[in-house]
Amino acid sequence: MPFTIIKKRELVPTIHQLDVAAPRVAEKAMPGQFVILRIDECGERIPLTIADFDAADGTVTLIFQEIGKTTRQLASLDAGDSIADLAGPLGRASSIE
Repeated sequence: MPFTIIKKRELVPTIHQLDVAAPRVAEKAMPGQFVILRIDECGERIPLTIADFDAADGTVTLIFQEIGKTTRQLASLDAGDSIADLAGPLGRASSIE
């Protein structure tokens, strides 16, 4: 099941924000967790921290820096494009007091 990019924003030239439609992930996400994504069937799997999530809208927000081939490829995608795999939420949630 592909995951559609709802919104893309360049924060600075090499740091980007993506809002991705992922209702199941958004519904269970908690602060401090992350996802593993793969852009396409041939791509490598990379972990990215969930920066924000909205269970009502079914979206997760990812912020990443272009460093290598995969993050540059991810940065080349636009709103309306899809990511092949988005697994999560993963990791232990952070405790916020």
